[in-house]
Amino acid sequence: MNALLEGLFDDVKKAFGKEATKRKNHLAGAVAGDDEGSQLLLLNAAEEFYYKKCSNELNEVALILKALYDVDLVEEEHVMHWYSKGLKGDKKDSQVWKNAQPFIDWLRNAESESEEG
Repeated sequence: MNALLEGLFDDVKKAFGKEATKRKNHLAGAVAGDDEGSQLLLLNAAEEFYYKKCSNELNEVALILKALYDVDLVEEEHVMHWYSKGLKGDKKDSQVWKNAQPFIDWLRNAESESEEG
């Protein structure tokens, strides 16, 4: 999964969310439906990619997560699991988690609104 992400996005300098949407078919082959394992592999690979690439990608973490979510490559429960695991891990103070926060907040708000409706 790491090699796939590097191959698809290594040349991308900005607008990673848009690029993820454009390249969703390539990613969809690696993420098999509701399979938690493959979705977590994708999220973990994306996290490693952010660490390697640094600047622009880190600023776009929430946008990239939203793009992956919108094209049904990752589901809410798996994103939340990945996020909570990351907050407890070795890199819990990483900028990745701070930058992912707006998307996580959006997911939580959307969930609470759907429960109210």
